Amino acid sequence: MAAPSPALRPLAEPAERRASPRARIDESGLIAVDEHTSLPCLIYDLSEHGVRLVSLDATCVPEVFLLAATRFPEPRVCRAVWRGAEEIGARFVVP
Repeated sequence: MAAPSPALRPLAEPAERRASPRARIDESGLIAVDEHTSLPCLIYDLSEHGVRLVSLDATCVPEVFLLAATRFPEPRVCRAVWRGAEEIGARFVVP
């Protein structure tokens, strides 16, 4: 029997590059842009090391920002590592 053609072979799953597993949480939060301005956001994914956020204008969010949510005992300092028009991937800054 002949081997299946390349077009019929199942695609391999991409390798996971995250340092820790992520969990989808869909929880509201606030991004502190500066001391007088905050933007609402949705915390879409959360891991030990960072978050994926959805905000209506991710381009207004600075590289380093505070993220507040009820699940955090105090706001978390975050550093953006990637961004789209409405999404931001950020790592938690560890003091």
